[in-house]
Amino acid sequence: MSAQHTTDAEIELPWHDEPAFNCFGCSPRNPIGLKLRMRRLCNGDYATETTFSANYASYPGIVHGGIVHVLLDEVMGDTLALVHGMLAFSVTLRSKMLLPLKVGERYLTVARISGQGNGVLHTEAEITGPDGELHVMATGTFQPIRAEQAKSLMRLDDATFGRVRHYFDH
Repeated sequence: MSAQHTTDAEIELPWHDEPAFNCFGCSPRNPIGLKLRMRRLCNGDYATETTFSANYASYPGIVHGGIVHVLLDEVMGDTLALVHGMLAFSVTLRSKMLLPLKVGERYLTVARISGQGNGVLHTEAEITGPDGELHVMATGTFQPIRAEQAKSLMRLDDATFGRVRHYFDH
């Protein structure tokens, strides 16, 4: 699960420098966020390694299921952004939680694009534990964000919109 499965370099997400983006999953500036760091695997999939603190627990020592879903949604969405240069809203997220994630243990989340059609993109992901055992399997459907949606829903001013408009209308 360590660096032997990933390329040497962390991928710098291009929107990290955008002050208007404060993503809970990936922004290095969000003080309560996950601050995920993406890497590209040798097989072309994208991945992140995560160790959750007790701040993300539900039951003692167990990571909250909603936080696990945030992790899946983020890695699948970042994969779309890295492959296609677009930002997208998640439409569906389906998961099968095989084993709970434990606080303080390192997990590998891997995602890939599995298809597209009818204006949406499909992804899949899995989370494995330190022993390589499968903990979660997931699929997601994402809708590319249109420029007018971005400007109105995200309340982007003209200057910010000008800097990020290339992520929309794919």
